[in-house]
Amino acid sequence: MKLDGVAAIVTGGGSGLGRATAEALAAMGAKVAVFDLNPAAAEEAAKGIRGLALAGDVADEASASAALAKAAAAHGAARVLVNCAGIGVAKRVVGREGPQPLADFEKVIRVNLVG
Repeated sequence: MKLDGVAAIVTGGGSGLGRATAEALAAMGAKVAVFDLNPAAAEEAAKGIRGLALAGDVADEASASAALAKAAAAHGAARVLVNCAGIGVAKRVVGREGPQPLADFEKVIRVNLVG
């Protein structure tokens, strides 16, 4: 792929697979915006690749829109988007106390599918 100077956004880019993806894109010459819920993680990951740190929540439309606007202002229109943001809840679906709260499941769906 030819990514020299291409604007890219990586959600969940502050750690794990997202961070590795941001690093790989930057190594190929992309201008990478690291979008993560954890501002410190986004900063650290972005600093290591001379990228742009974006703190925000992919499950919140206003937060995501604000982050995308900052990325566009800094790097131009994004041509690459890699969604690595994802969460899981460490609870049994049905435990001794009954089923997992629906709010926990809904949060996972909002981040992993909608975000």
